[in-house]
Amino acid sequence: MTTAPAFYCISHKDPGWPIPPFMTMVGTGGFVPAGGIGMSVHCPQFAFKNNQLGEYAALFMIRRLLEEAHATGFVGICHYRRYALTVEIGEARGFNFHAHPDQLQGLGPEAFYGDGATPIISVPVGFAGTVLQQYAANAVARDLLMFFGDAIDCGVVSNDAAANFLSGNSFITAGNVGFIPVDWFIDIVRGVEEVVARFSHNHYIRREGYDERSIGLCCERLHSLLLTNKVLAYGQDKVIVRPLTVLTATGSL
Repeated sequence: MTTAPAFYCISHKDPGWPIPPFMTMVGTGGFVPAGGIGMSVHCPQFAFKNNQLGEYAALFMIRRLLEEAHATGFVGICHYRRYALTVEIGEARGFNFHAHPDQLQGLGPEAFYGDGATPIISVPVGFAGTVLQQYAANAVARDLLMFFGDAIDCGVVSNDAAANFLSGNSFITAGNVGFIPVDWFIDIVRGVEEVVARFSHNHYIRREGYDERSIGLCCERLHSLLLTNKVLAYGQDKVIVRPLTVLTATGSL
């Protein structure tokens, strides 16, 4: 490849360590990264919705950027602490690799986007119970059920697909992190945003504490289903699937 693909790193603050030079930092909330995109400046309507939407506030903006640029090819997305890499660094714990930020600095671009023409996603994570039960153990099940009901009503997913997913026991916990075709990204994020709009208008109940991000948590699960559908249609054998790499100050849990 002669030029690096579009690759966005989402953060609500200065990470405290350098990101690879081919990445564009996207700052949510009031964070305006030097040389990057501050959402409070470029997309104020989404900038301060990260408390409810998490990274999806930034993803909604990035979709617009890609559409306005008539982008083609592939796009990469990472969070300043979470990466879908082609290589394994750090220490394997649970279903992730935990690495020190310094370990990221020695990686070449191919660790982040491979050959530039192959999708890279994080591995699905299995749970003891169903996806719905896993959500209900940490949040309010009603929200996820209503959210997927709205996804069905919007035509984003079918009844059967929603039922099978929610009664399954695995999903891609960081489906918004990876390197995928631009058209996949636009289709997935547009669908998620359509459901968010309907849910917010009809069924959203504001929660306290961690559950304030209930919409973002629901988005993560819908994103997993939509991404899985893309992968299955494309061919699982043509996609790189790796455990997520999470950066921590110590390089371990």
